[in-house]
Amino acid sequence: MPSIPVLSLMPPRHRPSAPPGLRGHGSVLQRLLAATAIGATLALSACGGGSSGDSSDGREQAAAKPSNDAEAHRFLQQASFGPTTAQVAHLKDVGYSRWIDEQFDAQPQRSHVQTVEASAAALNRADSSRPEDVIYSWWTHAVRDEQVQLRHRVAFALSEIFVVSINTVGTGRTAASYLDMLTQKSASSYRDLLEGVAMHPAMGQYLSHMANVKADGKGRVPDENFAREVMQLFSIGLYALDDSGEPRLSNGKPVETYTASDIQGLARVFTGFSWLWPASKSGAPWWKCFWRSTECHEPIVQDISPMQGYTQTHEPGIKQFLGVTVPAQDTPDPKASLRVALDTLANHPNTAPFLSRQLIQRLVTSNPSKAYVADITRTFRQSGGNLRAVVKAILLHDEARHPDSATLYSYGKLREPVLRLAHLLRALPHSSDRYVASGGVFYGAIDTSDAASALGQTPMRSPSVFNFFRPGYRPPQSAIAAEGLVAPEAQIATETTALGYANFVAHILANGWGDWNSTLQRNDVQFDFSAWLGKAATPSDLIDTVAGQLIGHPLDSASRTAAVTAIGGMPQTTEAHKRQRVQAAVLLVAVSPAFMVQQ
Repeated sequence: MPSIPVLSLMPPRHRPSAPPGLRGHGSVLQRLLAATAIGATLALSACGGGSSGDSSDGREQAAAKPSNDAEAHRFLQQASFGPTTAQVAHLKDVGYSRWIDEQFDAQPQRSHVQTVEASAAALNRADSSRPEDVIYSWWTHAVRDEQVQLRHRVAFALSEIFVVSINTVGTGRTAASYLDMLTQKSASSYRDLLEGVAMHPAMGQYLSHMANVKADGKGRVPDENFAREVMQLFSIGLYALDDSGEPRLSNGKPVETYTASDIQGLARVFTGFSWLWPASKSGAPWWKCFWRSTECHEPIVQDISPMQGYTQTHEPGIKQFLGVTVPAQDTPDPKASLRVALDTLANHPNTAPFLSRQLIQRLVTSNPSKAYVADITRTFRQSGGNLRAVVKAILLHDEARHPDSATLYSYGKLREPVLRLAHLLRALPHSSDRYVASGGVFYGAIDTSDAASALGQTPMRSPSVFNFFRPGYRPPQSAIAAEGLVAPEAQIATETTALGYANFVAHILANGWGDWNSTLQRNDVQFDFSAWLGKAATPSDLIDTVAGQLIGHPLDSASRTAAVTAIGGMPQTTEAHKRQRVQAAVLLVAVSPAFMVQQ
């Protein structure tokens, strides 16, 4: 049993009683947890964590440095998987711009593919065939890869725009390779990224344009799945936008960006692409490699290599889409057709505002101002879609660094569950048995998809191509919707997930998290609270210290008072009691609006 009161949706007669030592005090703690956990899912304000100022004073953000820990924490919540003491100190020393450059210039010490293969070997499996192996790698890089936090954070943002899911992708190696591609392309151009996405075997499998063949004149037509989604989700969106990301209207109605005919024409482009034909299989008939039969099966290479164009199955006829025509080809040329299609999408006037707004949403705030989006759109265009320049402009923009106090009520974003856990793992001292045993290669991370007992979200396990949540989601019958605002992450925030998250944090603080180690009889990740045990006797000092570590500033007055009261009512006689007090302090900060809402 966890040593902290557990929230429950069960009827009262079935609820477990509070652990010994907390009985009689659990109601105070539970009321606080319920108020903060549920309240944070319903509003993007009230955390008091954002600094304010005059956004028109011409600050030179490129030369700026955080003036205190709170500002450093704000930036690192946007640009990494969570602040650490070392990163806060380094950021305050070098400043925002240099930190960004250092992060983009660095390379991961180990790729995701290398990590999943090493984990498979350590677990005595023949190869990295399980898609779930990428969960080990994602968490390991998110928590431990200190020099390239920004690259991994941007890659995660991109993975929620250019979605593939391990529910469909065939192997862990393929999913890991897709993450590696996103990580590498995070500093390149959008055009390069789009080609990397379109030609990756993970996307080919997920959106079914791998082994897509030309029409046969007998009723069979090319698969239109990827052609539709590459426009709707990956480039131009459904409706024409101005540079601020607002819909352009005609007779009061949004203007659609593409038609069914555009989908059909673009689908003809995405024919003839399939598995790489390896040099080692040059003697095999083309069709055996196209379908990857046993005579042309080399997964170690094919799983991670871009798809290859096969002239035999590529549509040679005219391809028309978005006002562009690819002429009929005497010899089918899939590469030439692809080049025209991707150039057209990359240069479409909608692409810059469509992608700019979503990247701002994923990194900084759900409801950026029109000026913010327009500024990033301008950077996108002027840089030729250079993602490094775009991300840097997003993070250094005055609205990101110094949101105007007048707009704080609508500023920020609900933090999605996996980012909250990553933050905790980075901020709290802990050990991982798998990480130690593997020589610093991987954590024994596990699936966290269950909404009632975990996070309701697992990296790379989106239920659909539309991600875990939509960028334009408005919680129905909410103040957010009434204000005309959006809260994408609220689409996976319910009473069940709020309570499940609180229970999950309580459980892992007491029992650890990750794979079960049958030898040591414990979960893989174990937290070390020894540094804070000395403060357990003074609840005010304890909660302030924990808040400083996790969010860089004290809790707001009401939350702090409630937390101090709850912890002060807990026993403190034994070492176990002291540990329970520390766990309670961490839990109370972890479910507070200041932690759950990035502002």
